[in-house]
Amino acid sequence: MVEDLLTFVLGSFASLFPIVDPLGAVPIFLILAAGYSPELQQKCAIKTAFSFVGVLVFFLLVGDRILEFFGLAMSGIKVAGGIVIFEAGWEALKAEPRLTPTEEEALSFQIQEHKDISFIPLTIPLLAGPGAIAVTLGLAAQAGETFSSETILHLGEIIVAIVLIGILVYGCLILSHRLLNLLGENGIIAFTRLLGLFILALGVQLILSGLEHWIEGLFSTYLSDLVLLPR
Repeated sequence: MVEDLLTFVLGSFASLFPIVDPLGAVPIFLILAAGYSPELQQKCAIKTAFSFVGVLVFFLLVGDRILEFFGLAMSGIKVAGGIVIFEAGWEALKAEPRLTPTEEEALSFQIQEHKDISFIPLTIPLLAGPGAIAVTLGLAAQAGETFSSETILHLGEIIVAIVLIGILVYGCLILSHRLLNLLGENGIIAFTRLLGLFILALGVQLILSGLEHWIEGLFSTYLSDLVLLPR
């Protein structure tokens, strides 16, 4: 029982951590919070960590209801999410900026206006972006489709994994100066590229899982139609 619990927590952690990449957010946080006092930097790090956990837990618990409202199938979400994750992994391998030019322009305006940066852009789209949300929805599907004690247990295990990554997010942000001095900008880029390989593999796996789920649905529908045909 305990081994199964730890396995699911570690599996969820391993699926989310590469796409979140808390270490990759360190240089951006240092730029954004350059004019902040140490106290403000700590408050910003705490708010970012809580916002990150809140966003992913929200999509974990009610993401399927949102999909039902818009009439979207989980297979389609897996394929679309896999494409987004694959693109993120490819950009990580090339060490591309994690923010688009449009987001950087909006960011410079926020800095000039001294607006809160903990939610946008640190939480969304940097840490809890489309890729992380897609992985979270995939984990929710793995937890179970029926409301049962086993499903609730799996959801709790995924939340534990999200909280653990949230703690790492806080640690990386609060220790950003030390991490940058220790690893250097090139070290952080190398780490991001290494994670890019895992992100690419995760994207491919999610696409294949979505296609498999879609094909199984087609076959089950086809077989049920054959059974109902008059003989």
